[in-house]
Amino acid sequence: MKTTVYTSDKRTHFFKELASIFQDVRKSSFLAYQMAKRDLQAQYRQSFLGFFWAFAPILTNSLVWIFLNSSGTVQVNTGQEIPYILFVVIGTTLWSIFNESLFIPMTSVNGAKGLLSKINFPKEALLIAGVYKMSFNLMLKLILIAVILIIFGILPSAEILLFPVYLMAIILFSLALGILITPIGLIYTDINRFFSTVISFGMYITPVVYAAPRKGIFKTLFDLNPLTYLFTDSRNILTGYPAEHILGMLILGIVSGLVFLIGLVIFRKSMPIIIEKISG
Repeated sequence: MKTTVYTSDKRTHFFKELASIFQDVRKSSFLAYQMAKRDLQAQYRQSFLGFFWAFAPILTNSLVWIFLNSSGTVQVNTGQEIPYILFVVIGTTLWSIFNESLFIPMTSVNGAKGLLSKINFPKEALLIAGVYKMSFNLMLKLILIAVILIIFGILPSAEILLFPVYLMAIILFSLALGILITPIGLIYTDINRFFSTVISFGMYITPVVYAAPRKGIFKTLFDLNPLTYLFTDSRNILTGYPAEHILGMLILGIVSGLVFLIGLVIFRKSMPIIIEKISG
């Protein structure tokens, strides 16, 4: 009698997994678009102020720091010859883009808990839907930056062509981190809260509302933070100053892209465990 032995192949073939992921992404792009469209319509249709809420956190945070600086409560160093209002609005907008990109994988999957255990569909569709929603909000935030530049009569130099590249580096860096923390953050909610707290502190070691210090322990923290160079150059490009860390931005973008691909594979392999945990 012929004996057949079935064994479990727990090995991960990285490139095969990536090929399978990209196939599912292509197949589920329409589903992701419909999910993002539904969520955006629900978000803004049921809001009296509509699109204003895309700008509200940025404007609120900016106004707080503008008031503290103008009242003399806090002496802020910008390190540049640009109005502080312009400095802080650009910095806060970039931070909002980074923060939303970081948590969009987790919030997208977490918001679909009811579907995960009931409907079989490519789970990458949730990530794509999150990216669609983030992209829509990104366009609104870029409009805010354009308006503030026009108000202050700032005419960017030809280096403005580099700004989309820096913006993509910021988004890719945050998505790479976000996709890595998503599996554990979905299973353990306290880990999610921990990361939220750490990221909130991260704003104060990033040139969001003030420039990097010239000495002391905070200078070291700023120097170790990759966002320091991305934010500084992005603001410089928008306000007519030269970019100073182009090579570093390219290296960080490449590393972030590789980490993101690894994170996609980890996400795919961990989804059965995640569905079991959050549905139980």
